[in-house]
Amino acid sequence: MDAMRAILTRKSVRSYTGQKVTDQQVQQIIEAGMRAPSGLANEPWRFAIVRDPQVKGNIAQLTKHTKVLEGADVLICLFMDNEVGYDLVKDSNTIGACAENMLLAAHAMGLGAVWIAEIRKNKDRVAEECGVDPERYDMMVVIPVGYSAESADPTPRKRTLDEVIIGRK
Repeated sequence: MDAMRAILTRKSVRSYTGQKVTDQQVQQIIEAGMRAPSGLANEPWRFAIVRDPQVKGNIAQLTKHTKVLEGADVLICLFMDNEVGYDLVKDSNTIGACAENMLLAAHAMGLGAVWIAEIRKNKDRVAEECGVDPERYDMMVVIPVGYSAESADPTPRKRTLDEVIIGRK
């Protein structure tokens, strides 16, 4: 799938078939995330892969999106390494770019995924479930991944180009 097609057809997927996602697919998704730009090439992203049903269930209870996390075959928890960061806004943007690359990669591979950030309200508990130090690793988003049980139609945008372009000089 070419890049523009992936961008224009990707959608957030919140329902999964139960079909298994391979370790190789998970690795490819993470490798795509690692190709995101990062200021000073600090690459602040760190990942915890969660397949264990008990841990996955415990993490799912920490968000209002419980069923989404429980239904996914694998969770990829995306953390920011505070020891390599240098500017919170820039590093947060880097994490966002990393997450978007991961969502696009999953879509291009025929998988469904979604970016769950609401769970940050329990970020330290997620870190503990993943066995990582919450002081060093700031949990940014959880990305549930699986084979989509939803329509392949992308979600329409609410605004047109004319509405979002606010200036031309």
